[in-house]
Amino acid sequence: MTIRNNDNDKDNLSLTEKYRPNRLEDCVLPSRIKSKLEKWKQKTPNHLIFCGEAGIGKTSTAVALAKEISNDNYYIINASKDNSVDYINGYLFKLMTCGSIFGGKKIIILDEADQLTERAQTSLRRPLEEYSGICSVIFTYNYSDKIIEPLKSRCFQFDFNSLKEDEKEMQSLCTKRLKEIIKNEKIQISESELKKIIQQNYPDIRKCVNQLELY
Repeated sequence: MTIRNNDNDKDNLSLTEKYRPNRLEDCVLPSRIKSKLEKWKQKTPNHLIFCGEAGIGKTSTAVALAKEISNDNYYIINASKDNSVDYINGYLFKLMTCGSIFGGKKIIILDEADQLTERAQTSLRRPLEEYSGICSVIFTYNYSDKIIEPLKSRCFQFDFNSLKEDEKEMQSLCTKRLKEIIKNEKIQISESELKKIIQQNYPDIRKCVNQLELY
């Protein structure tokens, strides 16, 4: 299913949805990830894996990439719900094999892919190789140990978990993003309150943004 948000409905959205990035440039990511994805975006040579804790931007980054690369031809599948081998062998295979009427690559986001059954994962091995020229799959998940190695070996892997060397850069980027939202929404909040939100919720940027709903 392709997600489309009507701009007229933005006022009814939560802040996390209202300010979900539409471009890779707008994603709150460490440079070690963003710089490589910028290069990938130019060629889309293979499939991607985004792994890490909840709320740190995996799905938002996948959607932003999909919108930039193929805004009229991307799909998001909730793998925690549609995770059986029958679903993979049926709907997903057909989706991967059909060429795009819009030209360019089709992007399929398999969100929460660690919920795919082992048989479903195994059945994806050949299609990932055979259809990589017309379709790129982006897997997002929290638990790397639940994904079989043959799938990992067919993808470029990105660890979204916060590293010690990322902390200063990421807290700065997080503060900048929150201040943009605060300004746009005319939220009344002090610097000390904002700092406390970041200290208590970082690296979960989604929680940081959610906290602004209370002001």
